Amino acid sequence: AVGALVGGGALSARQTLDRAQVPAVGAPEPLELPEIQDYTLESGLRVVLVERRVLPLVSLELQFRGGAAAHAASRAGLASLVADMIDEGTATRSALEIADAVDLLGASLSSTAGYDASQARLSVLRSRFPEALAILADVVVRPSFPEAELDRLRRERLARVMQRSDIPAALADDAFAEVLYGADHPYGAPLLGTKESLESLTRDDVVAFHQARYAPGQATLVVAGDVSREDLDSLLAGAFAGWSGQGEDPDPLPEALPRADREIFLVDKSGAAQSEVRVGHVAVGRDTDAYYPLSVLNTVLGGSFTSRLNAKLREEKGYTYGAGSFFDMRRAPGPFEATAAVATPVTDSAVMDFVREIDRMGEEAVPDDELGRARNYLALRLPQRFEALDDVVRRLSELALYDIPLDFYEGFVDGVQRVDAPTLMRAADQVLGTGRMAIVIAGDRAVIEEPLKALGLGRVVVLPGRPVS
Repeated sequence: AVGALVGGGALSARQTLDRAQVPAVGAPEPLELPEIQDYTLESGLRVVLVERRVLPLVSLELQFRGGAAAHAASRAGLASLVADMIDEGTATRSALEIADAVDLLGASLSSTAGYDASQARLSVLRSRFPEALAILADVVVRPSFPEAELDRLRRERLARVMQRSDIPAALADDAFAEVLYGADHPYGAPLLGTKESLESLTRDDVVAFHQARYAPGQATLVVAGDVSREDLDSLLAGAFAGWSGQGEDPDPLPEALPRADREIFLVDKSGAAQSEVRVGHVAVGRDTDAYYPLSVLNTVLGGSFTSRLNAKLREEKGYTYGAGSFFDMRRAPGPFEATAAVATPVTDSAVMDFVREIDRMGEEAVPDDELGRARNYLALRLPQRFEALDDVVRRLSELALYDIPLDFYEGFVDGVQRVDAPTLMRAADQVLGTGRMAIVIAGDRAVIEEPLKALGLGRVVVLPGRPVS
């Protein structure tokens, strides 16, 4: 009966299945993307189009250079507040009318802001694309920024800021950014904002930021799906008629001051059952020449479930449910960060394991089998990163934002596979090394402070919490 169900693939009575033998991994293949069309309209809007006609869907992202990094740290939260407000009413629609119209079309419309860009995203059936694009254009070009909605969002954000003050992970994240970049650097301030900054922001600030940033000269529209260039250009001409302006180019970001020594920064969360640990420093921007070596390096160290940090802290020691690391590459050098939430009594031991594993990357050559697994992990997962239209849009939007050639991923597999052990060690020597890293921990000071001092890794600094009332 089993043979009849599975056909010729069934095992005979004499065959045995060796479950101890790991199946062979196939050779990675280069990624073949459809043609990428890249052009600029008269308004100054850059358009990146990938025609993919498999499904009757269209996804897009309208991206504007300069997110939170385009305003002073003292105005933390402004970029994300503007992004939240653009669909709260326009010259012709109320917030409820916008939401109802989007729902009626079966579309998804959202807007966000990060450090380097603000984005509006749309996903919709091809048959409803013209109407949905008109709504997108309305909220982006003609938001009315009602004072009542601004006050409501401000109250909601202040409540979220207060909630974050009670969450160890949020405390650690905010403190880590401020320690690395300083309170006056845009990368050192929380995207959500602080109590002081949110209370000081006005409608005039929101309008001024929108006028400076949400201009076609600062924008890139990335579209993927069932639409031709001819149809898209016609729809854009109608939806964005009269939209013009260069806007303001983002100013160069100040350099983050290099750290002189390794230090431990402690944020007290009395009674916490776990300590949130962050280890890292300012590393590289997205335009780094070491992108491939650092991608492989991080995969070995903390970028996958089988990485060294997770194997040590979770599988071997049982300190945490998960540990990892990443390079947050931005327009200016972004942070390298290794992270985990560990049981409070083993905080000091976990910190030492972080330090040892990070330093080991530059002290010992990665064995060939481990290096091969890391390269294959990145190469074989690449097609998965382009499966959905939204995936294609996100990948190309990132390339456009950081002025990376749009054919970058066509050479990704070869670039990853060329990384050898000496190249990886050189990258680790240049970018890693814990001697000048910041170690930020949000946890129960009464329990963990003295053991952390006893490690001898550097002075322990107790940070004050942000005021929330």
